[in-house]
Amino acid sequence: MSHHPINIDELVDSLTLAEQVSLLAGRNIWETEPIERVGIPSMRVSDGPVGARGTDFNGPASVNTPCGTSLAATFDPALVLEVGHLLGKETRAKGARVLLAPTVNLHRTPIGGRNFECMSEDPYLTAETAVAYVNGLQAEGVAACIKHYVGNDTEFERNTIDSRIDEKTLREMYLVPFEAAVEDAHVQSVMTSYNRVNGTWAADEKRLLADVLRGEWGFDGLVMSDWFGLNSMKEGIEAGCDLEMPGPTRHRGQALVDAVERGEVSRSDVRTAARSVLALLNKVGAFADGGPGPETTRDNPEDRALVRRAGAAGMVLLKNEGNVLPIVSAPARPNVLIVGPNAAKGENRGGGSAHVNATHLVHPLPALTERFTAMGVNVLHTAGCAINKRLPELDLALCGEVRLDLFTEPADALSPTATPHTSKAITTSRFMWFGDPATGSTQPPEFGARLSTTFTPDIDGTWQFGVSSVGDATILIDGETVLSNIDVVVGGGFFGLGKAEKIVALHLQAGRAYDIVVTLLRPRTDMSVSGLHVGVQRPVVGDPIEEAAALAGQADLAIVIVGTNDDWESEGWDRDTIDLPGRQNELIERIALATEHVVVVVNAGSPVAMPWLDQVSAVVMAWFPGQELGDSLADLLFGDVEPSGRLPVTFPKRLEDTPAFEHHPGRNGVADYAERRLIGYRWYDTVGREPLFPFGFGLGYANIEVTNALVRSLYSIDVTLTNDSDRDGFQVVQVYAHRLHREGVRADEPDQKLVGFAKVAVAAGATVTAPVRLDARGYREWNETTNDWNTIPGRVQLRVGLSSRDIRATLEVTP
Repeated sequence: MSHHPINIDELVDSLTLAEQVSLLAGRNIWETEPIERVGIPSMRVSDGPVGARGTDFNGPASVNTPCGTSLAATFDPALVLEVGHLLGKETRAKGARVLLAPTVNLHRTPIGGRNFECMSEDPYLTAETAVAYVNGLQAEGVAACIKHYVGNDTEFERNTIDSRIDEKTLREMYLVPFEAAVEDAHVQSVMTSYNRVNGTWAADEKRLLADVLRGEWGFDGLVMSDWFGLNSMKEGIEAGCDLEMPGPTRHRGQALVDAVERGEVSRSDVRTAARSVLALLNKVGAFADGGPGPETTRDNPEDRALVRRAGAAGMVLLKNEGNVLPIVSAPARPNVLIVGPNAAKGENRGGGSAHVNATHLVHPLPALTERFTAMGVNVLHTAGCAINKRLPELDLALCGEVRLDLFTEPADALSPTATPHTSKAITTSRFMWFGDPATGSTQPPEFGARLSTTFTPDIDGTWQFGVSSVGDATILIDGETVLSNIDVVVGGGFFGLGKAEKIVALHLQAGRAYDIVVTLLRPRTDMSVSGLHVGVQRPVVGDPIEEAAALAGQADLAIVIVGTNDDWESEGWDRDTIDLPGRQNELIERIALATEHVVVVVNAGSPVAMPWLDQVSAVVMAWFPGQELGDSLADLLFGDVEPSGRLPVTFPKRLEDTPAFEHHPGRNGVADYAERRLIGYRWYDTVGREPLFPFGFGLGYANIEVTNALVRSLYSIDVTLTNDSDRDGFQVVQVYAHRLHREGVRADEPDQKLVGFAKVAVAAGATVTAPVRLDARGYREWNETTNDWNTIPGRVQLRVGLSSRDIRATLEVTP
C-alpha cells in the first residue's frame, strides 16, 4: 500500500471531467491510463487462468499451472489456495496487479472451446474452487478478475450470441460461482462477457451489474469489459461497466465527455466509474508502485514441486483392470511401448488467452523413460498417428538459421532491399502478437513481417506447406510464389480473427537446400491481435499405426498417450465432436489387439469418447496438468502418489447423450438454454441416462469404503471411512441433496445436487471419521413469483456417496 493514505473521494473530485473519463478506458492492451498531474499511475493487468503471461505472447517465461478443470478435479480447495498464492506471486513478477482469472463459466456442453479454462459443470464445485483460487491470489496483493459475467458458455458467435437464460436457471446455476466469489472471497474485479444476456450486451446489463452484483451481493470492486467487449458509450457507463478494455478507447474518450456536457450521460455515473478504477489501484498498491514494473521470470524448485503435485492430484484414474497400475515392478519381457501423439510432446495448457510460455516443461516420454530405464526396462516409442489441426511447425533440424524481419510499412516485407525495423534469429514458425511487434507500440498494429530460412528435406516426396495468418501471407520457394492466402476469408485461428490455413503440396528432393521466404502484410484495423503460423508436413511413408502395432507386439505393456492440443481446445472456437482427433481411436484399438496390457492416458481438457474402453486395462484422465505434466503423470503411474482426482464433469458415451445437444450452439444469433437447470449430472441423474463415467467418479489404488454417516447440523455431517487395503490413500466423499417434497416443482427440478465434499486421507488399515461441510446456500431455491430466495420446503435427503451414481448412505434433514 501507499506510504501516504490516499483519499479516493478527494482524488477523484480533484480531476477534470476529461481526466475522469480518461480513466475509464485502457491506455493500451494491458494497462490503464495514468494522470501524471495528480500522481495517478498506470496499472497493468495480465492473462490468465493457468499462469501470468505478461504483456507478450512470446515474452518472458512464466510458471504454467494446471488448467481449471484439472484444479476442480482435485476436489481440494486447500491445494487450489496454494496455486492461487503462486499465481499471485507470478502476477507481481510480470509487473501486473490484476490477473484476468479465474474463469468460472459452467461446462454446459462438453465441447465448449474454453471448458479447460473453466472448472466444472457443477456450480457449487466451481464456486468452492474459485473462492480458494481468489483467496490465494488476493492474499498476494493482486486482484483477481473473475470472468466472464455471465452466460459465456460457448465460443460459437461469442461476440454477438444472445444467451437466453431464465431467471431461476441463472440464479441457481450460472450466477452461483460469481456470487460466492463476491460474498465469500471479496473478489476485487469482475469481467463482463462478450455475449448478450436475454437481449442486452453483458457490459450494458444494468440489472446484473448494478442490481445483482453491486446491490444484492455488495460488490465494491471494479467491473471491466472483456477485450473489445464493450459495445456502447451510454449504456455501459450507466450499467456500471467501469473500465473499457483494451485501449485506446473505442466508445468513451472525447465522445463521452461531450455526451456528459450535453446532459446525455450523468456526470455522477462517470465519477462513480472513475472512483472504482482509483479504488482498485489503491487496493492493490499501484500508487506505491508508481506504475507497472519490469516483467521478470520466477523459477524455483518450490514452484515446480507445487505444480507437479497439483497436476498429479487432478488426474483421475477411470479404470484399472487387474491392478495393472501402479507400475511397481518390471514386466516379464524387457520392453515397454510408449506411444501416441501426446507422448513425446504432451499438452500442458489449452489455447487462446490461457497461452503461457512455461518456465520448465517436462513431457511424458522422457519422464516415463527415465523411470523405466531405472528398472532396467527398454522403452520403445513411436507417435502412432498425428493430430495436427494445422500443419506442424517448421522442423528446425532441417533448416538453416531462421530469421524474422519486421517492417513498419507492410509492403516493405515484399522488397528484398528494404531495411527491416528489427531482425532476429528465431526458433519457431508460430507467432501471436498483441500490438505492433515491429515498433513495440501497444496501439493497433500496421506492419510487415518476413520469415526466411533454407530448408533441406531429408526424404524425397510430396511435402505440404501451409500458412495461416492475420493479414495477407505468401510463401516463396527459391524466389517463386507457391502459395498466397489473399483469397482466404477471415474466420480461422488467432481468436477467430485470422484466416484459416491454406496448404500447397510440392515434390521436393532430399538433400537439396531450398530458400524459403514467408511474407505477412498486416494492415491497420482496430483489433490488436496479429499472428502467423507457417507449417510443413513431411511425406507420409507407410502406415504409422501398423508400425506402432508391430512395436506393441514386442512389449508386455503399452502406455498410449492420446488427447487434444491447443489447436483443438482453445478460446475462439468450440470442438465439433467429443471424438479424439485423427486416428487415435484406431491406434488404441490396434495396440490393444497387439499386446496384453494397455494403459491409456487422455491428455485433454474436456471429456472424450472412449469406444475402446472395454479393450484396455487402465485409463487415466490427465487433463492439461501444467508444465510438469510428464513428472506428474509418472508419479501417478508408478504409485509415488495416490490417484485422488475425481471427475468434475460427466463423461458422456456420445455427444448426442448430452443435455444441451439439441440447443447448442445456437441458431439465428440466439443460444437458448432450453435444458434450463438440467446440465451435467443433474440431467443424467434426473432422466436416467447412463453416462460413460458419472460426475465425481474416480478410483484409487487403496480401497476406502464409507462405513457410517451422521448429521451434525444442517450444514455439517460426519462420515466414517475405512481403508481395508495396505496402501495409504484418499477418498473424496460427496454429499448430494434430494428434496423429498416435489409437489409443484418445475420440470427441470434436478433429482439431486452437490452440496458438500471433502477429500479425506485414510492410512492403510485405518478408520477415520471426518466432517463434511455443506453448502451454506444449499437449501435455497429461487422463487419466480416473489423474485427472491426461498428455503426449500419439507424434508431433504442427503445422499452420501463416491460419485453422483454411487450413493453409500442416506440421511434426512429439515431446513
